Amino acid sequence: MNDTHEVISAFLDDEPFDASELATALSDPAGRALLIDLVALRHIVQPDALVPPSLPGRRPAWRHLLAAAAMVIALVGGYFIGVRRNTVDTTEPPVPSRIVQANDWQSLPAGGGR
Repeated sequence: MNDTHEVISAFLDDEPFDASELATALSDPAGRALLIDLVALRHIVQPDALVPPSLPGRRPAWRHLLAAAAMVIALVGGYFIGVRRNTVDTTEPPVPSRIVQANDWQSLPAGGGR
């Protein structure tokens, strides 16, 4: 990329540029053609409804409050669902559903080793 492309691109991107370099670039017919091409290209690729840029750290306070309220509702709801499901008395062991018969015992030699 040469200086003509850089200064015209900086002008269109609202970046700092040297005015005398821009005047030199636009005095050349190729520079004016480049400016027209870049403006046409930006017009084609830009959306119809421009969305204003938002600052990354500046969110409305109500969004934080809404997020905190959703977390509190989820925690309280989860607690009450857990309490309601836990109505079984855990002091008694569960009733066995099947009984396993151990018929095939292996005799180990004295000392219990293999």
